[in-house]
Amino acid sequence: MTVTAVRMAHLDRVRVLLTVLVVLHHVALTYGSFPLWYHHEPDGSGWGRLLDLLMLLNQTFAMGLFFLISGYFLPGAVERRGRWRVLGDRAVRLGVPLLLIVFVVVPLAKLPGYLRAPQGGYLDFYLRELEQGPGWFLAALLLFTAAYVLLHRPPGERPGSPLRARTLIGFALALVVLGVAWRVAQPLDRVPLVQFPVPAYLPQYVGMFAAGVLAWRQGWLTEWPARAAGWGFGAAAVAVVALVPLTLDGSLLARVAHGIFDGVYGVGMSVGVLALFAHRFAGPPTALGRFLAANAYTVYVLHAVVLVAVSVALSGLDVGPLAKFVLVGAVSVPLCWALAALVRGLGTTARAAVGRGVRR
Repeated sequence: MTVTAVRMAHLDRVRVLLTVLVVLHHVALTYGSFPLWYHHEPDGSGWGRLLDLLMLLNQTFAMGLFFLISGYFLPGAVERRGRWRVLGDRAVRLGVPLLLIVFVVVPLAKLPGYLRAPQGGYLDFYLRELEQGPGWFLAALLLFTAAYVLLHRPPGERPGSPLRARTLIGFALALVVLGVAWRVAQPLDRVPLVQFPVPAYLPQYVGMFAAGVLAWRQGWLTEWPARAAGWGFGAAAVAVVALVPLTLDGSLLARVAHGIFDGVYGVGMSVGVLALFAHRFAGPPTALGRFLAANAYTVYVLHAVVLVAVSVALSGLDVGPLAKFVLVGAVSVPLCWALAALVRGLGTTARAAVGRGVRR
């Protein structure tokens, strides 16, 4: 019996949480130690290192869980609508926002830097600075989707099976082995086309997407044991205490420890979050919940512009990096949703106007 694809409210809530974490991750980049965001305020006090730790913990599970949820909803869509129609729909749903990020969002996010120190004409700057930025996730998801569609074969009839602890442990161990091998070998500095910001997480992303596909086949995300959240968060906490101190240099031991950490912490946090939301946040969506879920994807696409605007506006504030992180995060998150709702509303109005024009 094929598992029925259902839209589960708790997964929409997880998506909202992950979107908030993406926004806060980039706020942390603004005030942390790594000059990898469009607006960066270096800190000499050392407190920004706490934000670096936050980014490590966030990076090691949040995007992987995004890939798992994306993989979970793909097989059902293919079986209901056909693989080529789904691929075409995904090409539009992922490709158009990706182009928007490349040609509009990233240039706007980089504009304050150009205005502070212009070098040559703006057109030269614009063309030179085009990049995918946060759109790497959309590019990767489009490639993963295309690979699934091309390799897809209609599944035979098979019943769903309960998710067992040994399955989760085996999956975590597989990610550990792949993660250690990948980090030790370091085969890629950049991933062609996709431009992963941290290519070391590629095995985890592929594994989590594949796990999402398998989870739909077996019906694994519909029910979780009550104790799964505690075990997941517990494993993640042990990984933080035991392994993070060993990952702080570029030695072979650090790369091995980091590979182990990726698998244990990534799976532990994912299981913890999914099980917690399935048990505690599985009720019918509220009006606020529907608003947050409906606009989360647009927030991901547009958030860089909001973060840069807010952080530049508050750049003269003489407070430490942690205080600025809290302040900019508190201001930016609701502004991101407000801008997303505005843009989606304008898009809906424009489509309606075009539809009326066509009918005439």
